[in-house]
Amino acid sequence: MKKENIRKFISEYSILFVMLLMVIIMTILKPDSFMTRNNILNVLRQISITGVIALGTAFPIIAKGIDVSGGSVVALSAVITGSMISSSGFGLPVGVGIMIGLTVGLLCGIFSGIMTAYGNVPPFITTLAVQLAARGLAQLYTNGKPVTNFPKSFLYLGGGSFIGIPIPILIFALMAVITFIILHKTKFGSYTYAIGGNIQAAVVSGIKVKVVTTMIYGYAGFMSALGGIILAARSTSALPSYGSGYEMDAITCAVIGGVSMSGGIGKVQKIVIGIIIVGILSNGMTMLMIDANWQTVVKGMVILLAVLFDQKKMT
Repeated sequence: MKKENIRKFISEYSILFVMLLMVIIMTILKPDSFMTRNNILNVLRQISITGVIALGTAFPIIAKGIDVSGGSVVALSAVITGSMISSSGFGLPVGVGIMIGLTVGLLCGIFSGIMTAYGNVPPFITTLAVQLAARGLAQLYTNGKPVTNFPKSFLYLGGGSFIGIPIPILIFALMAVITFIILHKTKFGSYTYAIGGNIQAAVVSGIKVKVVTTMIYGYAGFMSALGGIILAARSTSALPSYGSGYEMDAITCAVIGGVSMSGGIGKVQKIVIGIIIVGILSNGMTMLMIDANWQTVVKGMVILLAVLFDQKKMT
């Protein structure tokens, strides 16, 4: 194998090597507890909600944008869905309540997309405004109180299992497959890459950039809403404080997974590996009894290194 091919191979699969290295290190440090079925399922369960949000958040980044509203959309969708199906709320069928919650997230994303695409407002400013507004609406809607009394069928989404695998993990896996198809096998996915790669060339080639951009943010909002619904089902309640910081975790997962902040680059399979790496990192630091504040510092350094590595590859 030529030196150039070796370098390309290492660059392509470096993230996989990082994940395997982390697994080896944690297995050595915690041989009796890390590589156990229960802990593996625990890691996957913990990353499932952030993972779903990260899969959606990746779309704006690939399109050379950003979405920092994810955490607040999680909270708003969770409390609205919860109030719709709660026996002390509207008492609607679970399916109807979930559809309403997902629609709320979708509309939040579409609003961000419209303001970005048609209003020419920078995506960071637009999604920051939505972040603040959605959090405020969640507080107003609930008066700061938790929403409870959910039907058992809804709680099954967060606490149930199928063939021994927790439902949140299965939902995450399903959404990873669906996102892979959308991003890599459809025109919408191709247009997303084209906008991120060179927006002027995308316009010249006939792509309806404004429409596609709106759809991109709509998908991100939809996925954040789904994450919020899973979180409510898993927690057996919905709080307006839910999702705080989730948008940063989602962006971290996407960037570690090789999504370029410069736009036009990103693969779903690598994003999934990035999500797992963040899960292993969090789980490992907890097992090693590292202070929660230091865990935050480490995550910050990791995302900085990931972006630095991305910039080095671009030059």
